[in-house]
Amino acid sequence: MNKKKIVSILVVVTIVIAGFYRYYHHNILPDDNGIWVQAAKVQETTVQQEAHAIGTLVGRSIEVTPEISGHIKEVLFQDGVAVKQGDVLFQLNDTIYKAKAESAKAKFQYSINNHKRMAFLGKKGVVAKQAVDQAEADLKEKQADAEESNVMLSNTKLVAPFDGMVGKSKVNPGDYVTIGQNLVTLTDTKHLRVEYNVTEKMLSKLKMGQEVHITTTAYPGKIFIGKVSFISPTINIDNRSVSLYADVSNANNQLAAGMFVDVMQSLDNQGKALTIPARSLVPMLDGEQVYKVVDGKAYAVTVTVGDRSEEYVQITRGLSVGDVVITDGQLKLKNGVPVKVKA
Repeated sequence: MNKKKIVSILVVVTIVIAGFYRYYHHNILPDDNGIWVQAAKVQETTVQQEAHAIGTLVGRSIEVTPEISGHIKEVLFQDGVAVKQGDVLFQLNDTIYKAKAESAKAKFQYSINNHKRMAFLGKKGVVAKQAVDQAEADLKEKQADAEESNVMLSNTKLVAPFDGMVGKSKVNPGDYVTIGQNLVTLTDTKHLRVEYNVTEKMLSKLKMGQEVHITTTAYPGKIFIGKVSFISPTINIDNRSVSLYADVSNANNQLAAGMFVDVMQSLDNQGKALTIPARSLVPMLDGEQVYKVVDGKAYAVTVTVGDRSEEYVQITRGLSVGDVVITDGQLKLKNGVPVKVKA
């Protein structure tokens, strides 16, 4: 190796060492006035407690099933479309049921006329009371038959019990269906509910009607509002959690049943509490600590943390209102080192 190369290497090494020395003395070791840090005062604020969870959106859905057996005459919807309450989805072959209804109607009308005649004759004493009673009993029987036949006829039309979206029809015209057979699934997409769980520690703070904020990666930045509609009276022993439902309006059909969503449930205000920026905390093996500024020096203080949010944490022990805690630069500090707080 020639002398020129050796000199070049020595120059580079010298620059690196000088740079490290300068960085170390300006950023790690305190100068005459201390290490520069950022800090914030401990504040007493009204704390809004929140419960956070991952939930699943569920839609109210039913299986449309016939109450009578028969052949499908018509399928009156397209797969996957929106339908209104009362829309006819399926028409069964109603020929026999129409005939039975007409026959029952005629017999009922005959019984009405016969009962009127027998009642008139009974008042005149022409027929015995037993004959009048028999005519009245026959009238009631024929009335029941007529009503039953009308119900059976109406059951040949399968209608949507509420507004929603139909799935894929499981049958085609001409198919024979039986009582209780699933023909199609109808889902109410306008009104969903989110199902989620929170820790049992929050049970006493949960109330019906509390507001729930729902977010999803499908709509970044958009918040959907819900209301708690169910709180389980029992604890899930597997994970020590409480199950909840919250009703969510989905008027624009932006959300879909089955989606995973982030849930934030607003609990009651806890009252006044001490808070500091979350970035002030320094994790330790046995807990958490902060650096408090006292007379221009940083001192490590072990703290007890309560509720947390993304930006702030509640301090239940270790600090007082007005204390100054370091929010940036903690990793450069040692106990008792002088510091300078940036404005």
